[in-house]
Amino acid sequence: MDFWWSKLQREILQTDLYTRSGTAVGLSDGILTLAEKDGDYFPLKVKDGDIPKEAFTCSPDRYNNMPALNRLTFGKLPSNWLFGEVKKYYLGYAKDPAIRRLGSSGGVLTAVLLYLWEHQLIDGAVAVRMRSDKPYLGESFIATSREQIIAAAQSKYSIVPVNQILSELPGPYCSLAYVGLPDQVMAIRKLQQIAHAKVSRINYVLGPFCGLVLHFSAIVSFLRSHGVRDLALVKSLEYRAGEWPGYLRITLTDGRIIQARKFHANYLIPFHLTRYSLYQVDQTNELTDISVGDAWAPSYEQRGQGWSLVLARSVKGRELLHTMIDQGYLNLREISFNEALAMQSHGIDFKKRGAFIRIAKLKRQGKPYPDYGYEPTNIPAGRLRFEAVLGVLFRLCGLKIFLAVVEKLPVRLSGGLFVVARNFWRRRTKKIKRGGLTDLKFRLTGK
Repeated sequence: MDFWWSKLQREILQTDLYTRSGTAVGLSDGILTLAEKDGDYFPLKVKDGDIPKEAFTCSPDRYNNMPALNRLTFGKLPSNWLFGEVKKYYLGYAKDPAIRRLGSSGGVLTAVLLYLWEHQLIDGAVAVRMRSDKPYLGESFIATSREQIIAAAQSKYSIVPVNQILSELPGPYCSLAYVGLPDQVMAIRKLQQIAHAKVSRINYVLGPFCGLVLHFSAIVSFLRSHGVRDLALVKSLEYRAGEWPGYLRITLTDGRIIQARKFHANYLIPFHLTRYSLYQVDQTNELTDISVGDAWAPSYEQRGQGWSLVLARSVKGRELLHTMIDQGYLNLREISFNEALAMQSHGIDFKKRGAFIRIAKLKRQGKPYPDYGYEPTNIPAGRLRFEAVLGVLFRLCGLKIFLAVVEKLPVRLSGGLFVVARNFWRRRTKKIKRGGLTDLKFRLTGK
């Protein structure tokens, strides 16, 4: 009987919680393969026999005891649950101007990987690059040279099942760095919790912040708005090209370039966001050694060039950053918790209050829901009402008729209208989203 395969299908794959992390396939001993269709990914059973138990239990989609994983990773619970465990908060960028320009923000993650590689602290890094056969899709791989690490620079704002790479681990490597999104990192930590051989060589865990992941349909829609319907015409795709905060830029085989400023391209978000993103509570990649996100503040956005908010979480991560600062690889200055929160308050509210509200709704409806082992206890009534309004907006944007109208508008117009609406919305809801955020209290719910 295929007990674990049936359980995986019933409790994860057939729900809105399926993260496409690639974990189950990577741990399946070849029983599963990952089928790609229109930029989305689903496991298919290609061999007889049940999948290993860990292919279900270590998948990050439903059962993630964050208190236990914090104790495993840091030896303690975090002092606050908004950012998770943080030893130091930093603001800055990679000292090398070329590396800084390559990154989504300040090039810090790329600089860290290059430092680890060049100082022989790793002989490989699990990262993401664009595929050579389909340059509009991303893939995970193990970078084993400076050139390959540089090729992995910049975020890919679409689904990439990074953990299918587990099928190639531990491999011939002595020491690996791993870069993944919060859900993918959770799976790695769950495997470390049971001392699984697949992750025995992973010594550094790094990752970007992550608010929402979009379906690949966002790129298809963006191309349609420019009259392009054949993906074979895409030569390259960059999600954060040019000077920070960058452009969504697509270069076509005939030399044409289609692009939109980062904030303008955000008009795609409400129409193409993945459902599972709505139920994930980790905005800042809390289980990494070092996590990095954009320093969203008007003063830095106006300067351009690229600015990162950098969180040193583990002792190992803090010491590595200190060494890189001392040796001139990074330009970082320490900032306060409140400064860091101001830069990421919108996303943290969306996760630490909004996601838990949405999870509570799944519970009331008797639907499968993710269990993180903790939950907030004092979400204000105004924030609950705000979430109801937000839910209506998401449902409206999910209607095909609205997407069809948007696709017929010039992207400059739809993007410009989105920026105006976004700024108005942020001003009107600033007090609701930030109000009481630092007073938010949590209780543990797991065993």
